Order: sequence, then structure tokens, then C-alpha cells
Amino acid sequence: MYCWGANSHGQLGLGFCSEMCAKPQQVECLPFELHTVRTVSGGGGHTLVSTNNGDLFGCGWNNRGQLGLGHTEDVHRFALVGSYNFDNVTCGWDVSGALTVDGDVYLWGSNVWQQVADKSLKYVSRPAKFELPGQMKAKTIHFGLRHTCILSDNGTIFLFGRAKWLAKDNFQSILHGGIEMYYLMYPEGIVDVVSGENHLVIKLEQNIIMCIGDNKFGQSPSGLDLNPNKLEVVQLKSGWAHSGYSTSNGSVYLWGRNNHGQLGVPLAERPNEVILLKLNGRVMKFCLGSQHGIALATDGVYTWGWNEHGNCGTGGDENVLIPTRVDGIGKIDEIAAGAGFCIVLRKM
Repeated sequence: MYCWGANSHGQLGLGFCSEMCAKPQQVECLPFELHTVRTVSGGGGHTLVSTNNGDLFGCGWNNRGQLGLGHTEDVHRFALVGSYNFDNVTCGWDVSGALTVDGDVYLWGSNVWQQVADKSLKYVSRPAKFELPGQMKAKTIHFGLRHTCILSDNGTIFLFGRAKWLAKDNFQSILHGGIEMYYLMYPEGIVDVVSGENHLVIKLEQNIIMCIGDNKFGQSPSGLDLNPNKLEVVQLKSGWAHSGYSTSNGSVYLWGRNNHGQLGVPLAERPNEVILLKLNGRVMKFCLGSQHGIALATDGVYTWGWNEHGNCGTGGDENVLIPTRVDGIGKIDEIAAGAGFCIVLRKM
């Protein structure tokens, strides 16, 4: 496992804190075998790893219990959270969520905006089961800066927390378990959704890609299908104010804010244009941090965008305006991006 970027809370699992790790660092003393890793996720300043044998591990920022350890002290090396058999784990800014193989939802961390529980709690320091209305099961969980977004198994988006950007005429509201929730359905059927800071990216049937929310930086152009050529979309991702998708032919398309090179092109603002990310190899996976990106391609790992904390792994802190290959890490199988950091690993 290698990591780089912001480490101010120990989120890289290196055993110490620092504002910048500008080059890849190998993580030592891991309490899990790399070949057992199921998912890796990075948040505002914390990292979670789930394994195939059901264990959950975390390190980093923990001021709101977002590591799920039952306390609020930061942890500088990966620690065992517990055995939950989570199929997928997702980190937000200061919250966390997970799904079991059966589609049950667990949420924990900050509850300042009622993004994980009812208003009687300021935070939840252990993974707690969250029931969707009508005993629905969930397909995905994502977080914005102050809200939680869940896609149910029947294609309904549920959103709760603080979301002033939300166009209430698109959503209906209900009170469920002491939380005001908004929900949305499309006649075409919602297949997938991800969340930026203040917007949603939605994949409908027929590979239609739509956005809802704040469009100050072109991250959510209203009424546009952002996949006009109807390519087969295999991944949706979003940073704070830029988003993208990858296709079955190994291409990545990005749009939104570009003040730090988030779109992998020079700094001109291009708010209403979907841009093809230019790489040498075919992209197998990609992730977006708050304002940077990382892609696993057939010829290596590439990064681009904001680099203040060394989160592009180039050895400096200058923003990276075009995708640049990260050296010194060998063959990689898995990648993850936090707000200002990256983690990659080789399973075998």
C-alpha cells in the first residue's frame, strides 16, 4: 500500500501527522492482508478499509467519531473498527457509511446537520443501522459536504441533512425516524447516483447522465444529458464541484470547475463542456478527490488537479494541469482518493 498527500490527521496510516507527503510513501504495519481488501475509501481526513472476511479498519481524523471506534481521538495507524461484513464503505467529509451484502445501511460520524441520525445526537461514534422508509434496501451511499444521499433498490434517491441548494420542487419530503428526508424518482429509472459538495450526478436507464443542484462552476448544467453519444457508463464519480464518468471503452469524461486543473486541462473555465481526459492507456478505474483526480490505467497510475498538499504525488505542490504518471509504485490494483490525499495498493 502506498499513499501521499495531506496527512494532517494521520489519514495515510503512516503513524505520524504532516501537512504534506509529496511523494508516495509505503504504509507499514498493516493489520490486514492486502489480498483480502474489498474496498478503500477516503474522506475529509480519514480512511476506511473493508476486507473480504468482514473486518473494517480505519485511521485519521476522528473528531466526530467518523472512524467508528467508539471515541473521538485521531488514529495515526490503521485500527480494527470491528467485524460487520460490509460490502461497500464510503467516507464523507466527517461522516462514514456502509452497505452490507443484503443492502442494509449503516451510518456514523458527524450529525451536526442530521446527516446520520435524528437531531438528538451530535455525532454517532459506532456504525449504526439506518432504516430506509418502507424497509427498502440500498444500492449506494454518498455524501456531500453536509448531506447524505442514498439510492434505494427500487430506484429512489433519498437525501437528508443540510441541502439549501436542493430544488424542492424536484423532490418530495417526508419525516422518517425523526429526520426530514427528501426523495426523488425518475420515470426513466435511476440506476446510479453520486454527490458533489452541493450537487448530484444521476445515471438513468439508457446511460443518460443528468445533474441536479448548484451550477456556479458548471458542475450541474440543468436539463442536459452529459452523455450525448450514449456510451456505456461503468463508473460515476464527483469531487466538490467537478464530476465525471468512465465508459466501457476505458475513457473518462469530466466537467465542472477547473480552477486547479481538476478537469485535466489548462485553467480556462469551461462550465458547459464535457471534456475527455487524455491518457496514454485505457482507464480501468478512476476516483475524484475534492479538487483532484486519480486514474488507474493500463500503463500506470495518473493524477491531476489541485496539489497543495502533494496529493498528486509529483514531489512538489504545484497544481498538475494535465494527467501525470506517478512513479515508484509499481503495478497497482486498487485506488482511492480523499479530499486531499491518495491511497493505492497492490493486492498480490
